[in-house]
Amino acid sequence: MENKIREINALRITIGRRKLARDRKSIQIIFQVLEECGIPCECMAINIDWLAVVVREAVREKVGGFVAELKRRLSQVNISMGEEMVLFYLENWNVTSRGIGFIITSLSLQNVDIVMQRYVKCEDRLVVGVSADVAGEAGAILREIMESGERP
Repeated sequence: MENKIREINALRITIGRRKLARDRKSIQIIFQVLEECGIPCECMAINIDWLAVVVREAVREKVGGFVAELKRRLSQVNISMGEEMVLFYLENWNVTSRGIGFIITSLSLQNVDIVMQRYVKCEDRLVVGVSADVAGEAGAILREIMESGERP
């Protein structure tokens, strides 16, 4: 299979609630409502008091319905729409943990802040999310790394 980089415009949605990470039922409700609204979650991050999900820009029109339904089902929840971002999918690169470190360091050294990252080993896919305003620079750095043929 060929190495490739895909870019997807995305939006971050942050759902806040006191001790949310310890409330399994609430987490299940969040993902159930996402599914019911037809909104696939591309990436996620969780903290004790919040859950951030990244969704494709293409489903932005469905987000309003998601927010309304989630507020109806969960009390004391704060939902905010975060920054627009770009997700880079590095696929079929056989990346190692050292390679992930090399990629993240390369971006950081060029002052590209990483908003989210995720490695899906079973699919050999590294997902790196950056702010939309630095997406061009990040894409160039990632393409240079992949085209170099070196495997750190």
